[in-house]
Amino acid sequence: MRKLAIAGSADEIAQFRTLWERLAAAPGHTIFQSFEWNRLAAQIFSDEQPPFVVIAESDSGVAIIPACIDKRQRRISLLGEELFDYRDVLHIGDPTLLHDAWEAIFDYAAQNNLGFGFHSYRAESPDTGWHRLPLTAFTNAPCTYAKDTQPAHPHSEVSFRRLSRAGITRHQYSGTHAQMLERIYSLKSQEPNSLFSDPLRVKMLLAMAHIAASHCEVFTLESGTTLVAALVTFRDRNWRRFYTTYFDRAWAKHSPGSTLLYLVMQESLASGLDCDLMTGDQPYKRRLASNAVPLYRISISAEQIREWSLRLLAVAI
Repeated sequence: MRKLAIAGSADEIAQFRTLWERLAAAPGHTIFQSFEWNRLAAQIFSDEQPPFVVIAESDSGVAIIPACIDKRQRRISLLGEELFDYRDVLHIGDPTLLHDAWEAIFDYAAQNNLGFGFHSYRAESPDTGWHRLPLTAFTNAPCTYAKDTQPAHPHSEVSFRRLSRAGITRHQYSGTHAQMLERIYSLKSQEPNSLFSDPLRVKMLLAMAHIAASHCEVFTLESGTTLVAALVTFRDRNWRRFYTTYFDRAWAKHSPGSTLLYLVMQESLASGLDCDLMTGDQPYKRRLASNAVPLYRISISAEQIREWSLRLLAVAI
């Protein structure tokens, strides 16, 4: 028997925890598809992006579209606001269940004059229908696999020796060290056009890190009470995902941010961990990466949904 449910709150999402965790454990998904982080997003961003999570299930499988209603953009999007680098739907088994879930999404959008869109779909994601929708290139996520041989970066090693002679020391914290994370994101919030000037985003990041606990690793370079550089990472199966970087511009001539990134990356690779430098194809990332995963954007206007709804549903499965 096929069932369809729509979860419109974090509490309603919690009822599907077992199903969600089973699907998120499948190969190809990332920490951004985890139940806990999506439930958090549904709770913390509920005012501006109330959840509209569609769950279709039967004895032959399950499909979950972790959607939300983006009030500012007047569209249906996926949970995570601007903090989830990689977004995707979850599906196993009968493909008609995914069709049912998509149908509920597009029917609601058409009835309420909403568009549909989000960014950061990974080309490596499981086949859940995205690649058949109108995708456009967004950016890349540079990465390096542990099996790849990485050349040495003498400049970074020299920079660290200079920093050490200047009294800089290295430290490491877990995601439960809220005080250090608050400090990092307070400093990040002062940067131009910073995502973290929004206190709700900082609240979300602190909660994400707390849930990850020891799987959130924070690396720093410090000089007395000065935070010279910081790197917030998340362990995700065999990946170390480099989520946030920070450096004090007063120390810029010593390149503390890139030095710390290089050191942690080399240690990660030596430990057999793959390294993900995350969204953005900046030159400093390309210098360290040996590969890049393409990321895509999907954007469908309300008019297109009304005009194309039947055709979109036909290609979404």
